[in-house]
Amino acid sequence: MDTPDHSAASPNAENEPELMQIRAAMQKSLATIDEKIDSLFFRMDKMTERLDKQAERLDLAERCVSDMEDDTTMTTNQSNMHRMKVEDLEAWSRRNNLRIMGIAESTSIDNMEKFVKQLLTQLLDCQVFSEMFIVKRVHRSLVACPAPGGTSQTSDSQITKL
Repeated sequence: MDTPDHSAASPNAENEPELMQIRAAMQKSLATIDEKIDSLFFRMDKMTERLDKQAERLDLAERCVSDMEDDTTMTTNQSNMHRMKVEDLEAWSRRNNLRIMGIAESTSIDNMEKFVKQLLTQLLDCQVFSEMFIVKRVHRSLVACPAPGGTSQTSDSQITKL
């Protein structure tokens, strides 16, 4: 019987230690690559967590901005309402004031209160003026008086508090 020829197997036997070294080097390299991949996955997990936290913070910030916009709109509306109320109150506080313009300047008018009472009595055609109204104060506006005989301008007026 023929025995197998080991001479053909000898090239493998000669290369076997070298193959073992290559195999060990490859396993070491694969282990290093595996560690690096694990490290990358770990980093990616951490980044995903950070990204999720940032997304939550962004959502919270957007809700806060939306709430602030709503509050600003409400505050603006309230401010406008209060401004209108103040204007109304100012108008109502002036309702008893009467501004008379165009009265001729003359040196004979010494007592403006008496003159205004007489003028209102004539204009309103009311003889019982003093009983209906109380004139609290009469004054001229603070502008230069026109020449005697001239008429007062719009800003030069008598204001009567009734």
